[in-house]
Amino acid sequence: MQQGSVYLGGLPLLLLADGLVAVRESSPASRALFARALNACYTKQGLELTRVTVINSELKVVYDTFVKPDRKVVDYNTRFSGVTEADLEDVTITLRDVQAVLLNMFSADTILIGHSLESDLFALQLLHDTVVDTSVVFPHRLGLPYKRALRTLMADYLKRIIQDSVEGHDSSEDARACMELMIWKIKEDAKVKR
Repeated sequence: MQQGSVYLGGLPLLLLADGLVAVRESSPASRALFARALNACYTKQGLELTRVTVINSELKVVYDTFVKPDRKVVDYNTRFSGVTEADLEDVTITLRDVQAVLLNMFSADTILIGHSLESDLFALQLLHDTVVDTSVVFPHRLGLPYKRALRTLMADYLKRIIQDSVEGHDSSEDARACMELMIWKIKEDAKVKR
């Protein structure tokens, strides 16, 4: 795999083959906690990113954008993604633009929270080591490769229904759900330790 040193927005990056990027060392960004979720559509090459949302630990959206896929869309996956053809009609932001923003926002010390993060990081073409994956923290009773759905976790632990819109998922709702689940888990674990 070909590697090289690149600086993007003043951040030292590790540029890998095929556009994969990773923060190589801590950046000027402070240690932070973010939850993120994304949506994807189907193109001739498979799934491609169409929307990414990042929230902070106060459950506020700090980044939310639609993303123009590199290839022709064959299915917007609206039933699950909530993204429509009209949403992407005038979008000019590319995956590389999103990577630049996220790499400026995150350092190697930033904790990313999400559900089934491996899929999202793959779609973002982003390597990041410091993650908390709700599909791992709240495992399926049968173990891997089975995973509990995010909507099931929210219903079981926080007694809230999410992802019930016929218009598809909302990535900000999913990101917020992941953060809320982890806040709940930390509080519950603290009660047990008393």
